[in-house]
Amino acid sequence: MKNPSTAVFLAAMALFALATGSVSGAEAAAPVSGTTNASATSANGGASQVRDIDNEYFRVTKNGYSGPMAEEGIGSRVIVALNDVVIPSSRGELKLKRGETAVFRSGETFQAPSGQYFEVAFKKNHPPLKSPDQWVEPVKNTVVYEDDEFRIFEERLEPGDTRDLHSHAQRVVIRLNEVQLIDPRLHEEARPGKGVQVPDTAKYADPIVHAVKNMSKIPLFNVVIEFKLPN
Repeated sequence: MKNPSTAVFLAAMALFALATGSVSGAEAAAPVSGTTNASATSANGGASQVRDIDNEYFRVTKNGYSGPMAEEGIGSRVIVALNDVVIPSSRGELKLKRGETAVFRSGETFQAPSGQYFEVAFKKNHPPLKSPDQWVEPVKNTVVYEDDEFRIFEERLEPGDTRDLHSHAQRVVIRLNEVQLIDPRLHEEARPGKGVQVPDTAKYADPIVHAVKNMSKIPLFNVVIEFKLPN
């Protein structure tokens, strides 16, 4: 415990510093060494949102609700469930299981989902889409949604199985299972720490032509939200 006279002296010095302008009010209000600040909060009092991806094409936020209507500059929005999710929407109450999706086009509204999820928002007026060197349609995937702008597919691959040479456009990949992948054209064996899919994370990827092999003992399961290239 500080000596009372010392505390009085320190308080007097602080008032003198404020009066002479040698320290700002904000600095004087800062906590002393040994105390901690509360974590940053958003305007609505909740924890600040950290966007997982924010580039010229996509904005992806984990458990981040952007509001009932898409704001200016945003087109379609996709919710990808990480566990049981309920979404009150203009289409009624939507219930999703892990790995399921709900697409909201411009003009459609929804309220804040319950549960754990990613919100993937398409940006309008983005730069021209990039193209891979060639287009080879991937196999062993299941398309669950498709329109003129993009498609969503479940990317699945059994343990030890290979998806031969195929192409991708620009896309967001929501990774659900922890597996290790290799391109068998380049490597015969898995390398420590390389090609590991971290579950419940999002990744943006540019166009590519590749092959993949699942080196793990469990199936690959990703949800891929991919631009459709102009014909």
